[in-house]
Amino acid sequence: MQRFFFIFFIFCYNFLFSNITVYFNYGVFSSGGSKPFVETYLTVSGNSVKFIPVKGGFQASVNISWKIVKGSEVVKTSNYNLLSPVASDSLHFPSFIDNQRFALANGEYSLELLVTDNANPEKKSSHTEKINILIQRERKIYNSDIQILESYQKAGNQSLLTKNGYDLVPYNINYFPKNQNALKFYTETYNLDTVLGKSSKFVYSYYLENSDNLKRHPDLSGFQKQSSARSNPLLAQFDITRLPSGNYNLVIEVKDSSNKIQSQKKWFFQRQSDYQAGLYADNSYRTIEEFFNSVQDADSLKQFVECLWPVSGTKEREWQQVQIQNKEPNLMRGYLVNYWKQQAGDTLDPLPLWYNYYKLVLETNALLKCGKQKGYYTDRGRVYLQYGKPDQRNQVNSEPTTYPYEIWHYYRVFDKTTGRFFSNKKFVFANFAIADDCYKLIHSDVRGEIYDERWRFKLSNRSQQSSNIDDTHPVKTYGSNIEENFNNPR
Repeated sequence: MQRFFFIFFIFCYNFLFSNITVYFNYGVFSSGGSKPFVETYLTVSGNSVKFIPVKGGFQASVNISWKIVKGSEVVKTSNYNLLSPVASDSLHFPSFIDNQRFALANGEYSLELLVTDNANPEKKSSHTEKINILIQRERKIYNSDIQILESYQKAGNQSLLTKNGYDLVPYNINYFPKNQNALKFYTETYNLDTVLGKSSKFVYSYYLENSDNLKRHPDLSGFQKQSSARSNPLLAQFDITRLPSGNYNLVIEVKDSSNKIQSQKKWFFQRQSDYQAGLYADNSYRTIEEFFNSVQDADSLKQFVECLWPVSGTKEREWQQVQIQNKEPNLMRGYLVNYWKQQAGDTLDPLPLWYNYYKLVLETNALLKCGKQKGYYTDRGRVYLQYGKPDQRNQVNSEPTTYPYEIWHYYRVFDKTTGRFFSNKKFVFANFAIADDCYKLIHSDVRGEIYDERWRFKLSNRSQQSSNIDDTHPVKTYGSNIEENFNNPR
């Protein structure tokens, strides 16, 4: 699975193309007939394709080619052009969507997709996705995938967007930024009539949980009572305005009349928000001592100590390691109070300093984690917390001859560990494993950081390597833009 700056998940795959920015997603549903169907969702970013003048404004066109393969047999193919809406403003080009449905028997398939900009045929991207379908009419409950929605409304005319009387517009990423405050979703459950009995009462229960510790959110939950049928749909939403930054699961459960869970489905997503819940936003704390004395959970205190690692010097890290190993609440509270008082000095209030820093920690954990490793322990997370948010962040996910990489550019940067300012500095991160979203720092021109004049070779494949240690630049190949991206990150 490929990744952008968000993490993808098992049942609903997303893909971001680097040449044409296309968000891809799919879901498996039952048609009520002999075969299930795969529903595909594409969102094409208007800024990544060429709009040409047409009557009334500007319009883009992309060619979409599908191929679905089972073993060595091609079972479905499709090729068509997709037009964007006509844009009247040449500075703001809209994104546009496409939905398709393919009826397929149960089994394992490979879906191959090619997207080409018709106005610039050299600009194209391809993707292959494995799909496993298993929905049967038997005495077993099956769930469709969870479809996340940009919006929904009652259907006027039947279309490919229509399910159970509603037009469902897909939301094709599992990342919710600050300005996206509604989590809307749709799913279906099958065979409840055969398992529970026809027209038996049951409840759809849905809620949000923290994906790291599986703790249920106290305020974000809901339910719908229904009667069992061959297919039972659920359309619902949450207001996530007051959901803090972090990693979460949307959990949907089917409970029978005795409150027994008959099925459960989860969907992972990430949230970035300025909102800080509970302790972290409680204005009743007047001092740093009051805040940390109110924290009774030893694991929370341990995390508060751990997250200081990116902005601490060598001696501070040694002290922090002792606190983490001992995990003694009173000692950790004392250490945290003293640490933030020292950071504040005689002129600042340490409590707001802590609040502001921990807000960045939550963002780092949500956006820059590596597998189960917290964001503040990753290379990107450490740089983000130590130097702040980069002025330019260039993410390159699929150049033909390079590993995925990122280039961060700081116009003016302050090193929190040394108290020094630097100007016009860059960091280069590479993802050598590709699938796990773990980026390693391979080069920077900031003093004290990793410096490697041959970093470009580390990004390139084996055919581009050179045994000459004085050679710092691989031969430029088709589609490779390392030098341009480094000199002009955007």
